[in-house]
Amino acid sequence: MIGSINGVNLNAYSTPVESVQTAGVSAANTQEVEFSYNPQDQTVMDPVTVNLTTEKGAKAPQTENVRLSRSETLKPNAEGNYVYEAGTREYITANSMAAVQHTVDRMGDIFGQEINFAFGDKQIDLHADAGVDLNAYYSRDEASINFFHDFDPVTHKTVYSGASGEVISHEAGHAILDAVRPDFLETWKADTNGLHEAFGDLTALYMSSQNDEVCKLVAQQTGGDLSKPNILANTGEELGTAINNKYGQNATGGDYVRTMINDCKWENPSGVPRRPNKEHPVSTEMHDWSRIFTGAQYDVMTAITQRNIAAGMDPAQAIKAAGKESMELLAGGIKRGPQRDASYRDVALNMLRADAEENGGKAHDIILNSFKARNILQEGDDTPAPKLTATVRQEPRDLTITLDGPEFGKFSGAKVSSKVEDNGEVGLVDTSALELAQDMKQLIQNGCILYTEPNQTVEKKDLFDKNGNPYIGVVRWTNGEMTIERNKMIG
Repeated sequence: MIGSINGVNLNAYSTPVESVQTAGVSAANTQEVEFSYNPQDQTVMDPVTVNLTTEKGAKAPQTENVRLSRSETLKPNAEGNYVYEAGTREYITANSMAAVQHTVDRMGDIFGQEINFAFGDKQIDLHADAGVDLNAYYSRDEASINFFHDFDPVTHKTVYSGASGEVISHEAGHAILDAVRPDFLETWKADTNGLHEAFGDLTALYMSSQNDEVCKLVAQQTGGDLSKPNILANTGEELGTAINNKYGQNATGGDYVRTMINDCKWENPSGVPRRPNKEHPVSTEMHDWSRIFTGAQYDVMTAITQRNIAAGMDPAQAIKAAGKESMELLAGGIKRGPQRDASYRDVALNMLRADAEENGGKAHDIILNSFKARNILQEGDDTPAPKLTATVRQEPRDLTITLDGPEFGKFSGAKVSSKVEDNGEVGLVDTSALELAQDMKQLIQNGCILYTEPNQTVEKKDLFDKNGNPYIGVVRWTNGEMTIERNKMIG
């Protein structure tokens, strides 16, 4: 799902058509059609449309990377396109499909590779409306992205998470990062899990920033100063408003699910308590912890925008260019960094290397200062991470420990597995048995591990905690032996 903070579940087309090229589809079996699409939320911006390449003759529209679930249907309008009045059931489905495919196309370009999903298929199933909830999530095991709806008791309107391009791109971002770095969903590390959530928000930021209508609106709101509140920084306005109206005034911190304008700073996760307080204002719950990295990366985009304006760009152009450059730097940092236990520092150092190798070093000081201000980089971290060659990188070894001690409660005796990268080079995390035990202790204390009884049948609904967040780990039993397995759902 899109997430929770502080225990709250977060779960007329007059603008120009934006054309998207879907690569790798045979022209003889495809056609280009127009879809309803909104890169933002309908509460802050009217829909636009986008052209997508679809399969000819299919019962329901299929694009290169997206197919509707068997329970979903969508018929073309009189013109043969998929453009509908905002708020209708058809609009929700078309917008969800368009936003997922558009995000996959754009992010494939950013990473410089074709997106083949971690579940072994090029297409992902889309559930545009999977039921009643203020929720959305990606599941590798189900090979799907899932959106929901619920009733706003104040506006008296039904809110669909699939109506928001930001929410959709967030979930598509999880699927894309899982394709690029599948081992990220094998780790127990707070930073790596937080990075997955940050990447979802930053994917939504990038997709929205590449729309000219959005950039014009943000330029009007801010004059190009992205440190001021704006619709780019605020993610999921309609969903956040519904959450506030259902769970209490300002439950999310504002009329959004999350905002990227924050002053969150990194500290050693092992010293962070379960609940935030004055000394530790950010918890290690992954959506909350993600705000540290998201805030730092948003600061990078803010500073690049100012640099672009100083160079003579008008604010809207400066914002769009900064969105692309900052996402290219982030993707470069992820590609060059660890394949499994990536810390925030690992990615930041490798962003410096990406900037040096692909961006002429133009953003070196911006990256360094932004991440130092969040305590992610420290004094002396002004040198990019060294290049990891094939001869340096080694295959990780398996590590299995048994949780032992009263601090693990009913989970004591469970076996947990991870992997250790042994070469010790900068940018790689050496996961020791002690570190793994500490990670599991914190996850158990935070309620992130689902306990099950022997012979218990675990249903899909059981894999979500009371706040609607997928559990990070699940107890499985084999021949009387308890094992904690990583849950491959993330929202």
